[in-house]
Order: sequence, then structure tokens, then C-alpha cells
Amino acid sequence: MARSIGCALVALLAFAAFAAPCSADEAPPITVVAGARGALAYRLSQELEAAGLQVQVQASPAAAGSGGLLIVIPDGEEGAIEIWSDSSGRADLVASVAPDGPLDTRVLRAAELVRALRSTAGAPAGAAGPKPPAVAPAPVQPSPVAPPAASPGEVWRSPPLRAWAPPSPPFAVPAAPRAPLVEVGFAIAVGWQAPGASMALDASLRIWPSARIGAGLLADLSVIGPDIEAAEGKVRFRRSLFGAELALAPIERSRRLGLVLSPGVGLSYVSASGDARPPYIDSDESTFTAFVYGRGEARFRLVDSVVLTASALGGAAIPPVDIRFTGRVISTFSPLASFSLGVAVQR
Repeated sequence: MARSIGCALVALLAFAAFAAPCSADEAPPITVVAGARGALAYRLSQELEAAGLQVQVQASPAAAGSGGLLIVIPDGEEGAIEIWSDSSGRADLVASVAPDGPLDTRVLRAAELVRALRSTAGAPAGAAGPKPPAVAPAPVQPSPVAPPAASPGEVWRSPPLRAWAPPSPPFAVPAAPRAPLVEVGFAIAVGWQAPGASMALDASLRIWPSARIGAGLLADLSVIGPDIEAAEGKVRFRRSLFGAELALAPIERSRRLGLVLSPGVGLSYVSASGDARPPYIDSDESTFTAFVYGRGEARFRLVDSVVLTASALGGAAIPPVDIRFTGRVISTFSPLASFSLGVAVQR
């Protein structure tokens, strides 16, 4: 009878030793706590399942089972995405994604962190040698009883006693997309000044040393100008503008829709070519005058580096330029308004 009992005990121990490694190979599922951001939790679960990980989505941390990783998505735009682990019997914050970029980008970072943490936890510690024969366990001395570990739900309901920073991830996390530094723009402008309507080509260059403040240059080159008729003859009027401006971006420039405001100063080149009727003679005159202006530019991003622009410009010449026939003022160039459509390339 004693020999039969001993054989049964040895067989039970051998079965337990064989079954334990098999159950340890199956990693516990990853729990995504959705809260009020169900759509983002679903997207994060899809990212992790595409990497071959088992994922479950719960409405609150208390509904998550023990073991594995828990990912908590914040209810608002300002909170950090936190990754918790309760594999050691208690919930520990092992990593977090700070709110320093678009929420979609932070979700992708969280997926990368979870994949790295799961691959690190699943790596083998070393080759296993032959199993020793099963023996009866030796008696051990009783140890002090440790307090029971809190369940994941109790840990979430209890705030931490002190604030601490999560450990740095073992790999580089991609930075949020930065605003472009340089941009070059081209546009076709239709304008109006005192002598009449005109058409011009606009070229601009802007440099952005900071995300919302920059400096730029503008060249507005006349293509078609107005003709002025009088009894003495006809005058072809042309004007061009060369300006330096301050660029201000009240809306973040990396977004799809944007706005840039640009006050500026420059020089306007004005020319008048006259075809006189007898007994008068032809005459060509040109001059430079100071010009102050301001323009606003609305933007729509087509791709990462190309935006469509719609701009309005208004300004005045200081001092005004008079256009004369035989000493008689027939027109004065001072105010200017124009509207343009174009494209800008950013790098």
C-alpha cells in the first residue's frame, strides 16, 4: 500500500512539472482601458492585434483580469497614455506616452512601447538543461506572512502616495512632426490701383526660426497694367513691389488648414510710357517710392510639403506718385489692393 501511494505521488509531481512550462508559454492578454475614448482604444487594439498580440478592450481598469499589461487612454487631449503591468502580483506603471503631439501619433508610440515590453518579457533567459528526477520537497522554515497584494481594480482606485517618473523606454520613440523651416511660394495676383486694374506674378520666400514667427521677402512683378487715355495721348502704366515682411502664424502651421499674417515695408517701382499725339512728343518716366502693406494668407495643405494659398494684400505708396500730361495731373498712384491664388512648397 505505501509503495502504491509513493508511486502516485511521484507521478503527480512529474505531471505538475510537465504542465507548468506549457501554461507559462501562453502570455496573458493585453487589456486596453477605453474610458471615454472608445474609437482610439479600438484603433490601438487593431495595431496590437496586427503585431500578433492578444488584446481585450474593457471600459474600466476594474474590469481587467490579473496578469499582463494594461493600457489606459486618457479621456481628454492633455492626459498621458499609461502602460501598467501587474505580472508581479501588483500593478506597476512601467511606461507612459507624454501629451506632446497629436493623439494619433501618441497611440502609435504606445503600440511600439507595448510591443517592445511584450517582446522583452517573452525573451528566453537561457537554454534549459535536462530535468532532474522528481524528489519529495524538503521541509522549509515558515517565513513572515506578506500582506495580500491589491487587485488591479483596487490599485486604480487608490492614488499613488508620491509622484514618480516612468522609466525611459529601451528604444528611441519617434518625435512629433515638426513645422517646416523654409518655404517658397508662387502666385498669380489681380490688383487694383488708382489708374486701373492690373495682373502680376508674386514670388515669396519665408524662413521660420520658430514655429509661429518668421521673416520673408515678397516680389510682385507686373505683367499687365492699365492704360490711361487723355486728349494729349495715351500712357501705359506699370508698377512692381519688392518688400520685406514679418510672418506670423496664429494657427499651427503643421495642420491641414492654416493662416499667415504678414505686415511689411518695401519699394514700389512705378513706370509710365507715353504715346503722345501731335504736337506733343512721347515721354517715358519711372521712379521708386516707399510702400507699406499688409497681407493675409489662408492655406490648405495638399500633402506634407505642398499647400494651396489664397492671399489678400492692401497697402499705399508714401509719398504718392502723380501721373501728368503736359503738367496736368491725370492720375495718382498710392493705394493698392490685390488678391492672389498660388502654391507654396515647404521644407
